[in-house]
This record gives sequence, structure tokens and C-alpha cells, in this order.
Amino acid sequence: KKVKEALNLFFEIQKAYDVRPTHVMFTLLIGGCGRVGYTKMAFKLYRMMRDRGLEPTPATLTGLFNSCAESPFPEMGLDKAHKLYDHMKLRNWVPSNLTYHAMIKAFGKCGDLDMAFRVMDEMADAKHAITTDTFAFLLMACISDKEAGFSLGLKVMRTMLWKKIRPSTYCYNLFLRTVRECGVGPPEIFQELLGSMQPDMAKQISGKKGSAKADNMLRIEARLSPTEAARRTQAEGDTSEQAFRTIETDEVPSGNPENTATSTSLATLPNLLSPSFKHSGEIVGLGEVTEPYHRLLMVGGVKGMMDHFRDMSVRPDAKTITILLDCIPNNVDAEAELITEADKIGAQLDVDFFNMLIKRRALRLEKEAAKDVLSMISARCLHPDVVTFGVLALTVHNKKEGSEFLKTMQEAGLTVNEETWGTLACNASFKGNFWFLLDLMSYAKRENILVSAAALRAINKASDRTRRALLRKERGEEVSFLHPAMESGFRQFCLVYEDWLKEVRVDRPRHPWEQYEPENLKKSATELKAAAVALTTEEM
Repeated sequence: KKVKEALNLFFEIQKAYDVRPTHVMFTLLIGGCGRVGYTKMAFKLYRMMRDRGLEPTPATLTGLFNSCAESPFPEMGLDKAHKLYDHMKLRNWVPSNLTYHAMIKAFGKCGDLDMAFRVMDEMADAKHAITTDTFAFLLMACISDKEAGFSLGLKVMRTMLWKKIRPSTYCYNLFLRTVRECGVGPPEIFQELLGSMQPDMAKQISGKKGSAKADNMLRIEARLSPTEAARRTQAEGDTSEQAFRTIETDEVPSGNPENTATSTSLATLPNLLSPSFKHSGEIVGLGEVTEPYHRLLMVGGVKGMMDHFRDMSVRPDAKTITILLDCIPNNVDAEAELITEADKIGAQLDVDFFNMLIKRRALRLEKEAAKDVLSMISARCLHPDVVTFGVLALTVHNKKEGSEFLKTMQEAGLTVNEETWGTLACNASFKGNFWFLLDLMSYAKRENILVSAAALRAINKASDRTRRALLRKERGEEVSFLHPAMESGFRQFCLVYEDWLKEVRVDRPRHPWEQYEPENLKKSATELKAAAVALTTEEM
């Protein structure tokens, strides 16, 4: 949390007091930089360390790979990770379990899934214990593949279950993120991922339930060529007892597919997450698997997942249910079913879940349904927070509603933050309600609210759109959305906007590493020694 202060002290004691930095100092600082993704400084410290003849420990390497994984610049992170990996091989440095995990995380999050899975294989060959943590880092890697991450995540989870390693709640949360964010990929890849991992192919594991020894570990391949996939699929098809097929797209009943989960042909699928499911034959109809709720149906839907949690003796947490909320059909019935199932299994819902529920309903323009969530929050003895009001702001579109909203926030003892104000300003801009926008501008100036770049873009877009509409009207063209109140509000807006911009605090984009950059790095030894002498004199 205090990376900048630690770095400043590190460079100060070297320059002002001629203290020789130790191995532990470098390792601690590299670890701190790794946690916040300060890749540039982590590798600078590593170079300084090597220049002093200090060899890195596994903890040092773990910190370096973490800095790659958490880097705000994935391309840079991946390049650094590859170079460090190659250097490790060249020097025959032996990674620890934690270092292997950091390597998987780095390559996976930076987009090189093949390398992440290869590191997993190396870890197995080195006879390291494969634990739930190892699989969690593999699932992180799967999330980075937006095209086929769901299929890879399913493969990882099925491997865990067949190898008798009980997934943690954290693993399930990561897997559900692949359901929410990633596609199934090409059909032949999906076919291979299922077909290459059958229950009868998995070896039984003895010993502790939470880990598997490397020599028993079944390989997980990140990718296969379509040709190889087709060849293996054909070989399996020769001995298959039955074909597993989804109903073709043209057999889907007409109507809104989100009205009920079972209205799609995907409802006929078994739970692909179940260890007892044995795939044989060809899978067709994957072209219709395009939405998160389609992919959720492939693993049993909400009810199927809850049954699976019970079978595995895993209790989902509030985050699990919040992720599931993004994976269900976008309607009130599906939301009610999810809450009911969560209550049945004993999951404790928190205010973050209900905040996301408000947001979903507000984006569907179901204003009253969104406000109804407040009573759900009260019924569970929870309290609305600033985020609750931030998402409720999505339902506010005029001056009267805005005044009531801001008053309610004040009475609740909450301060309007940058995000909440920005949401209100975007709503006013989208509606072309300049009188409402003028009120918000005055409020931001009075309360010294930081104005975001996104809010300014929305305001400028509304201004440009209205100006063009007025020009068309002057040329005699008919403009349907213009009305007298809008025109008068826009004229007043034009009079005050430029001055207002000079008087408010604007959130300028900053370099992500600026907050961690130590000033003492650029200061000379003379400056720092003089400052140290002055400080000592003051204390005396």
C-alpha cells in the first residue's frame, strides 16, 4: 500500500547515508512493485540487484513475474515475462511452487495461453504438487482468451473434478467469469477439449484431497489444430455408444429467447461440468451459443450449478451469486429465481449484489423495479452505500428527480462522488436537458466534485448535437427533438460552460505508474544529504 514511500526511503538511504542495499531489501521492493503492477521499477531493481552481484531467489522471481501479470501494459508484461523465463532456463534457476504459479498467471493474463499451459506441464514434470491454487491460475489464463476461454475453463474444471481435487469457491468464481466473458471458440476445438478428457482416462489419485502429485497429472493442452481434433474425434466416434447432439437452431421456438431459460434448444444439454458426463459422438449447434446465459445452460443453468455446489460441499459466496447475475437472462423472473436458489443454498448476499441488480434493471429502463431493490436491501438488514446511489442515478433523467435524488443522498450522509455525478450528467446530456445539466454543473462547482473525462465527453457530444440541430432549424429543416425549453437551456449553457470548465477540478488521465514513482530516484546525493542534515538540525 505504501510502495512509493518504500521506494523513496530505499533511494534516500543509498544516496544520503551510503547504505548498501541488501538482498532482502531488493526482494521486498520487487514483491511490492509486483503486487501493484509497477513492471518498470521491478525490473530496474532487478538490474540493480544483479549489478551488485546478488543472485535472485525464487521469491525475487515470483515478484518479477507478478509485476508482469499485473502490468497495465500486457504487451510489455508479456515481453518481460518471456525474457525472464528464457534467462531462467539459461541459468538453470529452479522455480518454487509460488514462482510457477506467478509464471502461469503472467503468461495467462498477458495473453499467451499456450505458454501458460506449457508452464503447467513443466511444473508437473518437476514433481511439484498440483493444487487448487495451480488450477486457479490456469483459470485466470482462460479468462484472458475471450474467444475460447469458456471451453478451456470447462476443460480445467473437468480435469480438477476427475482428478478428485475439490475446486474452491474462488475457482468456481473464476470459472463463472469464463461463462460470463468468454466464448466457446471453434466447434472442433470444443469437441476436442471434451473428447480428450473422459472420466475413464483419468487416473485415481491417492493421498490428500486438495492436491495431486505431478506424475499423476493429466496434461491440459491449450490448443489443438483442427486437423488433429478431427482425427481424434473420428477415432472416438468409432467406439461411441450414442451421439450427443443439441437441437438445431431452426428448431428453437419463436419469441424472445430470454423470456425463459428453457425456451432455447440449449436447455436439452446435460451439465457438462459434471464428472459423470461422458461425451461421445459429435456436438453440433454451437453456433447458437453466443450469450452468457447460453453458456450457463451448458453447465446446468442456475439450478444445475446450485446442485453441483451441494454435491461438491462448496458454499458459494456473495461474489459467486453476483457473477451468476451477469450470466442469467436479463429479466425479473430469472433474477428472482437466482435469489431464491441463493437463499436455499445459504449464500449470504451482500449490498454489492443488490447494487448490480439495480444497475441491470435501470439499464432495462425498469425504474420502479430498480427502486424495489431498496426494500430487498432493507429486508436483509443491509445498508445502501455510495455505489447504490451511483447505480440508482441511472434512473434519474430530469431536474426534479435530480434534486430529490441529491437531497436523499445528503440525508443518508453520503457524498456525491465523481462516478455518481458523472452518471447524472450523462443522463442529462443524453436527454438534452440543459436546465438539469446547469443545475448539476453548479452543484459540482459548489461541492468541489472531480469531473471525469467521460462526463465531459457526454456534455460536449450533447452540445455539438444541439448546435447542429439549431443550424438545421435555421435553414428551414424540421428537427423533431428540439423544443423551446431545450433551446433556452442550451443558450444559457453556452454562456457559462467555458467559465465553468476553468473553475472545476477535471480528472485528467494519468500514467498508471505516476502514483508510485519515487521523487528520490531523480534527486542527487547532494540534495538528499542536504535535506537529511536540515531535518537533523530541526529535530535538535
